[in-house]
Amino acid sequence: MSKLLSLLSIVTILSGGELHWSNDYNQSLKEAKNEHKTVLMMYHASWCPECSYMKEVVFQDAKLNAFMQSHYKLLAYDITKDKKHLPKGYSFIGVPTFFFINSDGKLITQFEGSGDAQEFLKKLRSIEK
Repeated sequence: MSKLLSLLSIVTILSGGELHWSNDYNQSLKEAKNEHKTVLMMYHASWCPECSYMKEVVFQDAKLNAFMQSHYKLLAYDITKDKKHLPKGYSFIGVPTFFFINSDGKLITQFEGSGDAQEFLKKLRSIEK
């Protein structure tokens, strides 16, 4: 039985788990404050190949996935579908755009574009310093 539990734990760690993206700005800020985390908000679009690559490939990396879940409240908006619900005060040129927001709603930094998992994790770690 303990071997089975160990195997299940390893599979869970390696799979990284599903990232849970909210689409409620105010709730994400509240949860970030309670959990002492930063909000990572992603603007994306269904027609954007780089956005799809980030969601389907990069964010599936177990190490990156675990880091994102433990350090950030994840918030995402499709700029086409959610146009009327985009939070005010966050400008962008293209997608994907990633905003790092403290629990008071103040923008810490932002960057655009895609990359591989190691690159993205390196950026996340540099923001946490």
